[in-house]
Amino acid sequence: MRRQMDESKPVQISIFNVIAVICSATFAIYSSQIVSTISSTIKSLSKPKPSPKVVALKLKIADLKRELHGISPTAEFARYFKKDREMNKASEELAALEAASPSENSRNLKIDTVVKVFMQFSALFLLRHVSAITAYCIPDTIFWPFNVLVRFPAVFGNDSCPAEFAEVSGFALTFLMIHLLNLALKTFRKSDLKTD
Repeated sequence: MRRQMDESKPVQISIFNVIAVICSATFAIYSSQIVSTISSTIKSLSKPKPSPKVVALKLKIADLKRELHGISPTAEFARYFKKDREMNKASEELAALEAASPSENSRNLKIDTVVKVFMQFSALFLLRHVSAITAYCIPDTIFWPFNVLVRFPAVFGNDSCPAEFAEVSGFALTFLMIHLLNLALKTFRKSDLKTD
């Protein structure tokens, strides 16, 4: 009997639970910005150093182009086309080296994919953790056909409220509060811009 009472007890509010609810609601709202920020940070930190051969060839090509601009193709025909052949050969070597090195686009795509998958699993874990947290109980007639929405992510509820009441999850409350705070900030900023 005592075991059944312990299982049906509502989840206790703790600092960890409050932080988990805030993090899960924040991630649900700002997930794309969070993912892009983390991806760009990882990309900038893990950017590979360029190959010394590639750098040397780029410098050589730049020097050859500078020399070619200083030579007249009609007055110094042989010298001009000798430098032109050297530049073409160096350009081909550079293209071959760059083709052999791994593409930066493929590296960036891998980083983006790993970060997105990791963040989605983290969000699902947080949602699973906060699904049992009830913020408060309201009469179930207030949001009658939409009672499921106010107890999201707990689909069936956790029986922490009496039968005639609907549970409002901590996630739904925090999600709503963050949206209202954003709306108030946007309205305040617009009114500041109009007065200036």
